[in-house]
Amino acid sequence: MKFTKEVVEAIKIFIINHVSDHPNDLTGVVCNHFKISRPTIYRYINELIKDKIIEKLGAGKHPNYQLFKTTSSWHYKNDGLEEDVLWSNCLAPLLKDLNINVKNICQYGFTEMVNNVIDHSEAMSLKINLVVDFFTVDIRVADDGIGVFKKIQDDLGLMHPNQSILELAKGKFTSDPDNHSGEGIFFTSRVFDSFFILSHELTFAGFGNKDGTMLELPGDIPGTIVCMTIDKRSPRLLKEIFDEFSDPDKDPSFHKTRIPVKLMQHEGESLLSRSQAKRLILRFDRFTEVILDFEGVTQIGQAFADQVFRVFINKHPSVHLITMNAMPDVENMIKRVQSTQ
Repeated sequence: MKFTKEVVEAIKIFIINHVSDHPNDLTGVVCNHFKISRPTIYRYINELIKDKIIEKLGAGKHPNYQLFKTTSSWHYKNDGLEEDVLWSNCLAPLLKDLNINVKNICQYGFTEMVNNVIDHSEAMSLKINLVVDFFTVDIRVADDGIGVFKKIQDDLGLMHPNQSILELAKGKFTSDPDNHSGEGIFFTSRVFDSFFILSHELTFAGFGNKDGTMLELPGDIPGTIVCMTIDKRSPRLLKEIFDEFSDPDKDPSFHKTRIPVKLMQHEGESLLSRSQAKRLILRFDRFTEVILDFEGVTQIGQAFADQVFRVFINKHPSVHLITMNAMPDVENMIKRVQSTQ
């Protein structure tokens, strides 16, 4: 049976969409869906292999099919590097066919993360990895420096490196305010579909325009590794993410932030004390609007709530605090301290 061009295209798209979920039984899945013979399926699979869209690993009755990946790597000494030059020379030629919105996101994230290595990491070398398949772009930037969480810990005098992740989630942190805005990690973590910073035994993870979270690693990773992945078909626009945390009509600067309060609950720690609250509100005065997301927080203490929702507000009336996802016990404690205003 001879299929029309449209039917053949539909079969190939189905193969591409399902190859990752069915690497060992792909032909059977396609046969069952379209009710066509295996020789016909093999022909279309071989055409996709020839076009370097999928690849066949192994042989036998159940070969391992995967999306074809193009991998490129670069290694540089951290001496006189310029992030825009690295983008133009390394990644840009390989990503020239991307939709402009996705290309802009890749350029923004790459240059911001490489600039962090150049200016802040104290690293001797920089490694760049680019992996591209039919659907996704994966960019990795790694260095052998002090480590981003240790760097923030030292600069702010924090007790534990995991407290650094809260500062990344707030945004506007930089060890060099005269030359940097501290926006790079905050916005990069929100414009990519997935974003990970791994350093020593900690990971800061972001998934699209959602609040970041903290993960603990089983091993010690020296330096810092940043992993950024985005779907080539993403409709996301950099401007939309920037505008969400600003007011493009009145104040286009980065003056709003959204903070997942659960990042303070290290190893199940309850949020009870004024000292904890003071760590939370550190640098809030750099914003005019702060959204506190209490998802995952079951309770807060009176002293903690009083420091945030009475003392801080009295000292900084120009900063507007907004709460969201507060459970009844949390909400009641906030109302209790506010009633004493």
